[in-house]
Amino acid sequence: MPDNIDPRTMRRTAPWSSEAVPAGESTPLPAVPAHSATAGSSRTVAHWALPVRRWAYRQHDAASARKPDVGDIDPMLRRRLSPLARLALSAATACGPLPPKCRVVYASQHGEIQRTTQMLDALVRGEPPSPTAFSLSVLNATPGVLSIARDDRSAINAIAALDDTLGYALLDAWTQHREAPDSPLLVIYAFEAPPACFGPTSRQIDDSANALALLIESDATARLTCTMHLPTAREAHAERRAQCQSLVTSLLEGGSDLWRGERHDWQWEWHEDARHADV
Repeated sequence: MPDNIDPRTMRRTAPWSSEAVPAGESTPLPAVPAHSATAGSSRTVAHWALPVRRWAYRQHDAASARKPDVGDIDPMLRRRLSPLARLALSAATACGPLPPKCRVVYASQHGEIQRTTQMLDALVRGEPPSPTAFSLSVLNATPGVLSIARDDRSAINAIAALDDTLGYALLDAWTQHREAPDSPLLVIYAFEAPPACFGPTSRQIDDSANALALLIESDATARLTCTMHLPTAREAHAERRAQCQSLVTSLLEGGSDLWRGERHDWQWEWHEDARHADV
């Protein structure tokens, strides 16, 4: 149980912050810059930092016929991978070489929504779903493929949290890193827009499929500082960028970037010194 949870009331006793972690488990965090949130308009809910060894970003290129490199995946299984899974595994592979044992936090707002929709259409036509298609449609299927390819039975967490999915994946990664700082961890985020039959499901301008991966290791010198704010008053739907695009902006340009969501505001602060794969 996290140190800041009162076991008697099961309530949080203080905002999560790696400043409260015992020495040696995490690097103390810098204060949140004054310009990162409008005074009086939000309050900090959580504040933490992750040591990043490498990161990689991939985006679907409709103009290219070349499929993303997914590393040493069995050819039979590789042929069954969806475009989203290929993007995610390509980003994960680009963060390599990965440690022999590496936990995974896999995050996707809609998961394998295209494959799932195809199975639903087949059921409507009276056709039985393919067992292989079903097994590859669940949220943790992609990291499962990576686990099989690497013969790594380390823990896998799968997260979906609407527009805040990436932020909560990073929070989950920090809680795991805090509990076991010597165990490497790979965060994989993958996004694919739902088919048109679902109607408007996102306020994002860019609905192209994309994937981001970050390798977390305790001795990495780069730091990604994350802050979750709870807004108290503002116009709804203020942010049209995807949360991932905000984080990638911080990673590429360095420094800070603020993303405003429907439920929370998220602040990223990138302290450059990590190697990353070409975008």
